[in-house]
Amino acid sequence: MITSFLNIPVNFKDIKQKGEVPRISVNNSIHNMIHLIVTTTFGEMRHEPSFGCDLWKFDFENIYNLPSFKEELKKSLRNSILNNEKRLVSINVDLQVEQIEVPTKVSNRRIKIRIIFSVSGIIEKTNEFFTHRDKFYIGPLSYS
Repeated sequence: MITSFLNIPVNFKDIKQKGEVPRISVNNSIHNMIHLIVTTTFGEMRHEPSFGCDLWKFDFENIYNLPSFKEELKKSLRNSILNNEKRLVSINVDLQVEQIEVPTKVSNRRIKIRIIFSVSGIIEKTNEFFTHRDKFYIGPLSYS
């Protein structure tokens, strides 16, 4: 059983200076993979076009129906993690979507969508409970 994994992104400067590849735990590796899945749009990786999620297709869209958007995104996240992170089983995705005002340097405020999500499951090889939490801001403007 593999007990240590490569850190993403790989720091080639450290490898060159130290002569070894830094390793991380399975927990950190799964955190990195989920973050990579969420920050990648479908088709971005030519060798694996199904890698990624639908989050970024909404980045410049006006979202008129937040409940529908939330359900579609939750489904995309769960399916992408199921398909691309095989070390995690019994996956559950919770999602909070809210409109917030973000101050900017150019104008007094800008409305963005804040997406806070958590992924929980069991690490199959160790039978340990796993939780990942992250948040993103998308959209130039949205409506509810």
